[in-house]
Amino acid sequence: MLQGIYIKELRIDEGFLGLILSLKTLSLAVFSIPCAMVVNKIGKKKGILLTMIIVPITIILQGLTMNKWSILILSILQGGANCFMMVSEGPFFMENSSPKNRLTLFSYSFADNVFSTMFGYFVFGQLSGNMNKNFGSINSLRYSIVISGILGLISCTFVAFIKDKNACTIESKSSFFKDLIQVTKKKYPLNFLLYNLIIGFGAGLVVPYFNVYLKYKVNATTGQIGVIMSLAQAATGIGGLITPRMAYKFGRVKTIIMCQVASIPFLMLIALPPNINIVAIALFIRNGLMNMASPVVGNMSMELIEEHERPMFASINNISNNLSRALSAVVAGFIMNNFSRGYEIPYFITSIMYIAGTAYFYKCFKGFDKKKSKSSKLGMVL
Repeated sequence: MLQGIYIKELRIDEGFLGLILSLKTLSLAVFSIPCAMVVNKIGKKKGILLTMIIVPITIILQGLTMNKWSILILSILQGGANCFMMVSEGPFFMENSSPKNRLTLFSYSFADNVFSTMFGYFVFGQLSGNMNKNFGSINSLRYSIVISGILGLISCTFVAFIKDKNACTIESKSSFFKDLIQVTKKKYPLNFLLYNLIIGFGAGLVVPYFNVYLKYKVNATTGQIGVIMSLAQAATGIGGLITPRMAYKFGRVKTIIMCQVASIPFLMLIALPPNINIVAIALFIRNGLMNMASPVVGNMSMELIEEHERPMFASINNISNNLSRALSAVVAGFIMNNFSRGYEIPYFITSIMYIAGTAYFYKCFKGFDKKKSKSSKLGMVL
């Protein structure tokens, strides 16, 4: 929440902010396959631990420096280190759960992450706002960022208690890339990657800039931004707990489509009035609807492929989403810096991308739930 505001307070323009956010996201794509290969050598628990160690350290160092190029390099390292978590978490859940409780596990984990982020947004928004009186805007942001990094390091102690049932499954580079080629030839995984590419491009235009939009377009204070962003996270968390019931009732594909389509009007509403109350309500509802299907999407993506292909698929899935986000973050930074209505235009482009992505998803996966249901019954008979 604080990074974009901190960069702007250092008088760095939106163009360079877009470059930082873009390369940070691009690193998520570039490091995905190398990180997946490392995880399959050392195990998924150690992959999670690497993220929990490296990311907080890069955050602390970003708070200590005021040089824009140092922030850029550290942001790239932060994004790359996050890959270890991204390629480890989904496969780890699949391996350490049963089909009966799997979707619930994905949902609870998603909600846990969201609610803790919500708490962080609120606490650090208030902390930064209160310290502003004594230390000034820049130093209050710096100290808040450093404290958040220190808290992140504490999480490493809890990772030590996690038990990893399964060892790595891919032993050589040749088999890894062989599996990668095989997966991209399959219908459903390839369709899912293209869907992720479209949605990722739309998200990259606006999501990294929510805090900047609130600060410099709506004129919200850091404390207000913390409250607004925390409430938006609360909506996401509540939604994440509801979606398993929706998925069991309507099916996963219909649940994803309903949530995403319903969020689009509220996304456009954020860009229309420069009124903090309307923007806060629209952001609250938009976040809840668009993101509540995330655990269903995550669970579904892991069922598209075989067990030994999951870390590798998680990595290329990560590439498809973050590569497009990286590109669109640069585009959004350019638009914001060079157009008179630059802060609003990305929201309307994102709405178009979400409509296109949802339509493509429906076209490709409308019969997926029925096929999975039939194959499960057949497996029980066999």
